[in-house]
Amino acid sequence: MNWRLQQIEVYRRERVTLILVETLFANDELISPLLSGFSCVVGTLFK
Repeated sequence: MNWRLQQIEVYRRERVTLILVETLFANDELISPLLSGFSCVVGTLFK
């Protein structure tokens, strides 16, 4: 997470390794394949 740039990096575990799958910015929407129906605009995490 970089609060200055208001960006977060999303990692997923593949076996024993974490893989960077995307970088999201303030206007992007964060969703989770594990949490059905969950979504959050990234910028709201920095307020």
